[in-house]
Amino acid sequence: GIMEVLKQHPVLWMEAMKPRFTPLFQKIQVLIQEGSLGDIQEIHTVLNSKQSDEVIQHSYLSDSIYGGALLDCGCYCATWITEYTKGKLRIDHIDVDLQDGYDLHTQVQMHIGNTLVTLETAINQPEKKEVLIKGTKGEIRILDLHRPITAELKIEDKVEVIDCPYKVDDFYGEISHFVNLLENGKQGSPIMTIQSSLETAMLLDRIKDAMTPNPIEI
Repeated sequence: GIMEVLKQHPVLWMEAMKPRFTPLFQKIQVLIQEGSLGDIQEIHTVLNSKQSDEVIQHSYLSDSIYGGALLDCGCYCATWITEYTKGKLRIDHIDVDLQDGYDLHTQVQMHIGNTLVTLETAINQPEKKEVLIKGTKGEIRILDLHRPITAELKIEDKVEVIDCPYKVDDFYGEISHFVNLLENGKQGSPIMTIQSSLETAMLLDRIKDAMTPNPIEI
């Protein structure tokens, strides 16, 4: 696997998981680590887009192995989920629209530890992309999970709008971070660690393997 290759060939390796390099993602990390939401009870993610049939059929999206909505868009949902959950994964229900071996629309309900989690992703639905994280003390809604800038924090009856613009643009954060790592001889990123990449990939693999409505514990 990846870990074995990196042991044999120690080079800088970092997944360009866009949301994690935005100021808003990092601010939310701090808020949750400080306990602003209390214990996390629910995480709901959705990243839907509507691609034309022509685009789907003439791109990697239609590949039965590495195409489809889950692997293309669901990874951005998964990185929010794995950041704030731990424990055994139980998939409660999956609803999938399959075409020639790849998914156009996938909806999953699951539990990770004691946290209720939903993931929805599509390449044939109207655009929708957000995260809702609910805790024992409050909740936060991120209005664009892929390129997050704005969130709404609700504690009791008080709602606070949090705005965190990009530094330059939505690519600058991850590129400048990688360049800094390279210039300083680092082999990994503290923002998108290899472990985080593996956790995200494993979650997607479990979902892809479990295209069934029956509960599965992993």
